[in-house]
Amino acid sequence: MTNSWSEIWNLRASLYGFLANSLLDPIQGDNTVFTQKFWRNFPLDAANDQIKSGLEQLILCSASLEELSEEKAIENVMVEYTSLFLGPGHPKAPPCESFYRNGERLFFGRTAFAMKETLYQNGLESKRKNKQPEDHIGIELMLLSVLSSQLIGLEESKQVSLVKEQLFLIDEHLLSWINEFCEQVKLHGSTGFYGGLIELAWGILLWDRELLEEFMASNEQVG
Repeated sequence: MTNSWSEIWNLRASLYGFLANSLLDPIQGDNTVFTQKFWRNFPLDAANDQIKSGLEQLILCSASLEELSEEKAIENVMVEYTSLFLGPGHPKAPPCESFYRNGERLFFGRTAFAMKETLYQNGLESKRKNKQPEDHIGIELMLLSVLSSQLIGLEESKQVSLVKEQLFLIDEHLLSWINEFCEQVKLHGSTGFYGGLIELAWGILLWDRELLEEFMASNEQVG
């Protein structure tokens, strides 16, 4: 690794913040994300198959969107977002962990309450409480972004407990369901944009897990 840990924490915060904001609401305003150039210049190398495949899908999708007017491109992606994550009726790919973690396919299940407690313990609260489960993928990713920002400027010895918390969050509240979620998004997507985005997020989580394990190992050697 050639980057300093401070640079890595900044990159992680930026990546997770971008993913979270892209999934909490339909993308509006920043239409550069619908261009091939944006994804070809993505600030992370294809460290695993999921990142590689996700970026390839996003580049392919962007090539199709660039053939449309800006208004039509936004409309198509917004229709996909609504159909997948909101409805009408039952969303085709619910973006909440509890839906995939229990046999009854329920919202506001056990993991939603666990995430609510995790937010509380970190002095945080969802602005969408009582309307959107706290185990929404966007909220879970945003929490990772916030926790990564908190690492910046801390002594490495004080970073260990925060890194452990993030490893737990990645393992127990994201990697445990994002593969099935990704399958549903790809199966029911219309433009392919969100299928590529979720697969990219999956790959970033896998990359990040290895990175955090490397950090923990280096601190164990120092200790």
